Amino acid sequence: MSVIINPRGSGGAGKSEFARRIMALYGWSGRDGTSGTVEPVYRKGRLRPVSYRLRHPAGGRPLAVIGHYEARSGGCDTIGDLNEIFDVVADNAAAGCDVLFEGLLVSSEVARTVRLASAFDLHVLCLDTPFEESVHNLIRRRRARRDIRASIAANAAIQYRRVRDACSRLESHTRVMRLPFDDAFRHASALLGVDRAMDGIDALPDAAGRVSRSHGGECELPDGSRR
Repeated sequence: MSVIINPRGSGGAGKSEFARRIMALYGWSGRDGTSGTVEPVYRKGRLRPVSYRLRHPAGGRPLAVIGHYEARSGGCDTIGDLNEIFDVVADNAAAGCDVLFEGLLVSSEVARTVRLASAFDLHVLCLDTPFEESVHNLIRRRRARRDIRASIAANAAIQYRRVRDACSRLESHTRVMRLPFDDAFRHASALLGVDRAMDGIDALPDAAGRVSRSHGGECELPDGSRR
């Protein structure tokens, strides 16, 4: 049966980075069609992909990743419509693909997620990124002025509570795990059967497949720089 993985978290928790790193294990390096392993999927009226289909490196099920990642914050938030998002997820799983979908929009969703869990093998991974770190990541990403940082933190607190509440409500319907970023990444890699790509690597690959160390939504590269 296809596996569906849904990492959740408030803004700045590292959801898009999580997806990019999983995609890197399938050969994606940030460009569509990398080495023939990535197939962008389009729909009429949309210029950017509605999903990607990635070939499994060991010959297993292909992976469908929902939304596009041509922007810094990608994923399901680039689609925007919850009904379409969950339809695309279900269609890909029914077609025999494993599926990864993430975004702020879906991180606090419950009703559609319950229906999805009733039909497929769904795993919700609640990224246990400290709230203060998530806020710091948001401020840095937006290059926010000092006078709006308090409002960013206040909105982030609302998101944080909504995500936590949704994950708690889903616990009686599907598998929900609260994990630090690195542990969630390794757990998802094992579920997808790409954990062998990590053999002999003490640190995680970054979004371009390079070895790096993770700090939630922030990534420290081997030269000590951060991204």
